[in-house]
Order: sequence, then C-alpha cells, then structure tokens
Amino acid sequence: MVEETTQQHTRRFNVDSSIIHSVDNGIVILDTNLKIYYYNKWLEIHTGIKESYALEKNLDSLFPQINTKTLKRKIKTALRMGTPTFYTASTSKYFIPIQIDQIKITNYTYMQQDVSIIPYDVENNLVTIIVTDQTDMANTNALLEEKIKKIKELNQELITERDTIDKKVLLIKMDTNYNITDISKAYLKLLEYTKEELLNLNFFDYERLHIKSELKGEIIEHLQEKKVFKFEEKTLSCSGKIFWMHNTIVPEYDTYANHIGFIIFRNNITDAKELLIHQDKLLVNSRSSAMGEMIGMIAHQWRQPLSVITTIISTLKVKKELDIIDEKDVDEAYGKIENTVKYLSATIDDFRNFFKKNKLFTTIPLSTIFDKSTTLLQETMKLQEIEYIQNIDQNLNIQTYENELVQSIINIIKNSVDAFGDNQADNKKITVLAIETQTHISISITDNAGGIDPKIIAKVFEPYFSTKSKNGTGLGLYMCKTIIEKHLKGKLTIVSYEDITEVLIELPYKINIKKEEI
Repeated sequence: MVEETTQQHTRRFNVDSSIIHSVDNGIVILDTNLKIYYYNKWLEIHTGIKESYALEKNLDSLFPQINTKTLKRKIKTALRMGTPTFYTASTSKYFIPIQIDQIKITNYTYMQQDVSIIPYDVENNLVTIIVTDQTDMANTNALLEEKIKKIKELNQELITERDTIDKKVLLIKMDTNYNITDISKAYLKLLEYTKEELLNLNFFDYERLHIKSELKGEIIEHLQEKKVFKFEEKTLSCSGKIFWMHNTIVPEYDTYANHIGFIIFRNNITDAKELLIHQDKLLVNSRSSAMGEMIGMIAHQWRQPLSVITTIISTLKVKKELDIIDEKDVDEAYGKIENTVKYLSATIDDFRNFFKKNKLFTTIPLSTIFDKSTTLLQETMKLQEIEYIQNIDQNLNIQTYENELVQSIINIIKNSVDAFGDNQADNKKITVLAIETQTHISISITDNAGGIDPKIIAKVFEPYFSTKSKNGTGLGLYMCKTIIEKHLKGKLTIVSYEDITEVLIELPYKINIKKEEI
C-alpha cells in the first residue's frame, strides 16, 4: 500500500523516480503550506525519515528548526515571480539539520547547505526544493578566512615595525624620477632638516656637492636595472655639520608588485652605528606584504562570482536530471559562466594595472560604467529581493580611467548588497543618482540596509578596517578612495542617517593628465 501511494505521487508529478533517487541532492516537493508531496532517496538516507512517512505531512512538523515564516515567504516569492529563490550556506548555515559523519575533518557539526526553491506547478502552488551539500565549500571558506586573518596580523606587525624604523632608521624614499617622496624622522633629526625642505627635491640635486658624476652614472645604471647598490659618501646637515654615510639603495614595490621607486638606507658610520638589521627586515616584509594584500583582495573579489557559477551549475544539473532543461537554459547559463570567468580573469589584470600609468583612458557614457559595474551583481540583488534603481542621463559622458572607475563602483555597490545580509526588510533598495554641475558630476549611491554606526563611520576608509568581521579584508573602500581621489581626481565621502547609507562621488567631466600618464 505504501509503495502504491509513492508510485501515485511519482506519476502525478511526472517524476522519474530512478533519476531522482540517484541525484546527489535532496529533493522535496511542497505546497505553500509546506505539505510534502515528494521526498527523494537522498533525503531518506541523510535524515533517516522514509518517504512513506513524510508524504502528506508538513515539512516544519518533521523539522521544527525550519523558519516557517521565511520559507513560506520565499516559496510565495518564487511562485509569484516564476523564478527560483535561494538560501545559501553562508547565511542560513543549514536548512534541514543533518549531522556530519564525525570521522570527516570539518569545522561543522551539521551539513552546510545551499537551498534552491524552484517553481514546479504554479497553478497548484507547488515548488521543488533542492538541497545541496556545501560543507566542503564552507570548510574552504573558513580556511581562507583564517589565512586572511593571519595576513592581517602580519601586516599589523609590519606597521609596528615601520613605526620603529621611522624613529630609528635613516632612510630616504624617492620615486622612479629620483625625486624625494619621504624621509624618516630619524634622518630629519640627525641632519636638522624639516620634511618640507627636502620633499620633492631631486636626490642627485640634493647631493650634487658630494656625489661625483662618475658615481652618479654608476648609481643610475644600477637603479635602471632595479638592482641593489651600495656606496659611501659624505653629506652635510642643515647647520653644515659633516656626516659620513654608508648608503644602500634598493628598489621599492607597491602592494601589487609594481615598481614605484627606491629606498635609500643611510647608516651613520661617523658614529659607527649599525642599523642593518632593520633594513633587512623592511626589505623582506615589504615584498611579503605586497603579495599577501594582493591575495586577500583577489579572494575578496572572487568569492561572489564563484558562488554564481556554483549556483548556475547546480541548477543546470538538477534541471537535466529532472528532464526539464531546454536549449535556452543552457545558452543562458553558458553565457553567464563565460562572462563570470572573464570577470575573474579581468580582476587580476585590473589589480595589476591599478597604479600603472598605461591605464585605459577613454570617453564613455556614465550609464555604461554603471551597467558594466552591476552586471555580475544583478543576480545577487534579484535573489536578495533588492530593488536597484539607476537614474543617469544616457547622454552624460565622462572622460576618465574606465577600468578603475568600474572597479570602484563594483566595490561600493557590492558593499551595499552585503550590508543587507539577513535583513528582512520588505522594501530593500539601492538607488543611483547622477547630477550634472558646472564643474563636476555628482553621483549618489544610496541603500536602506540599516546605516553605519556613527562611532565607526570615520574609520571606514582606513586600510584593514572592516565591518564584516569574518569575510572582510577592509581594503574595499580604502581602495575606492585611493583610486577615485588620487587617480580619477575626484572626491569620495560617505554619510549615514537612520537606516540610510549614502556614498557620494564627485568626478570631473574630464581628467587633465600629462601626455606620459596616458
């Protein structure tokens, strides 16, 4: 009798039980009251509940841990919109409590799950719920977060070390044109200069009385090859006192492994003080920090696109095994995956090119910039039921560095999307508004995701500061401010009131740049 009942349900929903029972996912068919009409073999094995027992019962009566209100709302949303809705392991942790085999090495007691809610029979208010085991991915993300935390700890040690070096090590920094860009406090104190007196001076003009032309030629030859060079020479303090210095010049790299200038370590051999240990530490830590920060930023940028690919593949797999897939589904999925993979590859190139001078300088409609920026975020906003409103004149053009502006907009809007999190508000909105003034374009990006605590809003542009305790590297807004203000010649500010956060961007219609910067 039980077998006949199961077969009747299977025939009623035109479900091929041999396919469904072999799928490596949990599949259950429900109505809007959570009444069970189908319960596959995977769920029987993992929950210990037979289909014959589950049929005709309510899912939340079998699993009281389920948030009935949220599930019903998502089911109604899927049926109303005619598109899938989702839970993810990163937010709800698990949908159905399934204990993990303790023999496995894992950070979790229960299986971490992604859940797809797919309209099955809209007329009869039926949906298919597909449960996917994401425990391995959750473990990988936890490991990644741990590595990022270690990197941040190392960077904090580096900051402390740099402060010590500034007070104790004699050093001068110069750019690739040999103009002085920074001087340590120790050097200024010893030579009795103020920083303003030396900044922007050409190093060889500053030392023209002491570095002869032959030595200058030898130094420049090594610098052009980015090689370390050591030499001794005498110099004068502001008051005319003579100091003999042992100099070590080393190439300096930014956090993206781009060559940005040189560091001159000066050892006051007049007093025979040895400070070479500090120099060695700075050399090693400088390159390690650059590599570590790049890994952290790429990991931050890749997390959401990889999740998109996983969701698309899981949906295709289930549709194929349910024999409800068509060519249009495949073409759309392939297109999204291809675009996402191109984005992942472009992300690396973008980071490497951020501070290079040969960046893409172009005239482009501002609306196109935002269209490119939101392409990969549209799916996430749809799943989280976030309304995206863009009010930009199609004829409003801007002449700027396209890639840098796109990357900044992505970071800002992604922060708004992330801010909603588990926010259950019925009216989630992200609004973009562009206003033309006589001197610049003013852009407002607003969300109603709860606002920012007034105690921390002043810190949001600091490097390594993040409100995302687990997933944030704290580099997103810091990078945006650096790019917009230093490279795009604009201004970036943020304000928050009540549950509103507004990011304000001011950009010139055209950046005035030197020919060699293009």
